[in-house]
Amino acid sequence: MKNFSLKQVFSCAATEFVKWVCDARMVIVAVLLIFINNFAVSPLTNNAELMGEPLNILEPFIAVANSEILILIIPIVFLTLIADYPKVDTNTVFYIVRIGRANWFVGQILKLVFMIISYLAVIFLGTVLPMLSKGFWYNGWSNVATVFVKMFPDRRGDFGVELLPENLYNQLTVFSAAVQSYLLVFAYLMIIGLILLSFSLVKHKTVGFVLCGAVISLGTAFCSIKTTLMWTMPMANSIIWLHYTKYFREPVMSMSFSVSYLAIFIAVLLLFCFIAIRKFNYDNVAEIAS
Repeated sequence: MKNFSLKQVFSCAATEFVKWVCDARMVIVAVLLIFINNFAVSPLTNNAELMGEPLNILEPFIAVANSEILILIIPIVFLTLIADYPKVDTNTVFYIVRIGRANWFVGQILKLVFMIISYLAVIFLGTVLPMLSKGFWYNGWSNVATVFVKMFPDRRGDFGVELLPENLYNQLTVFSAAVQSYLLVFAYLMIIGLILLSFSLVKHKTVGFVLCGAVISLGTAFCSIKTTLMWTMPMANSIIWLHYTKYFREPVMSMSFSVSYLAIFIAVLLLFCFIAIRKFNYDNVAEIAS
């Protein structure tokens, strides 16, 4: 392999990231934001208006990151946006030869990190910005989250109420819930991207795409029936409220387990990718993109 160069790594990552951002598929993100607004932000703001109380501006984002439905949609949309990752064609082969396998490989990892950060940042801003004029910033939950059901007991079970369950506001502070939600979903999406990269490097990209779909689908199915098998999938390990009961401090599943699970999963995929790129050959490059 050629000598490692941070300059070439950043150049590779930045160039491909800009191409990704300018892709026509980005219109899907706008559709996602509209869906999130209708599915999570609007129900919470409607409850706030009914109570005459403000929301914490971070609560809609926390609700989105902990919704079993949205945590299904978010990875599916991301998988759609990165379906051709890593983008490899005949011209890319000459680029890899020029900058070296190591630089290209690390550049792809950095590009993946850029894509996930920007994707989640758009979702974060899409939930926070609408709240700036009618919410508050404080490390505490709003009355809308904590006492809405007491004031309107007939609304118990409504979707807007279930977005912020007791498992969240009785166990964590707002800031802690927001930060942990972002990082755990980041790890989940990182796993999706690394699976694609892993199978692309061994020229079975289609298999990798199908496997990503299986990981998302199985995670959703296991979470929906609340079986212990859900902890074998990234999805359950990325949803905070599933780790806790409504009232007691004793967790259903230790957060340290989930962090370790996600970290080990990512580390194993990175190791596999590192081994694969060292054995990577440029013959029949069209196979990589299929």
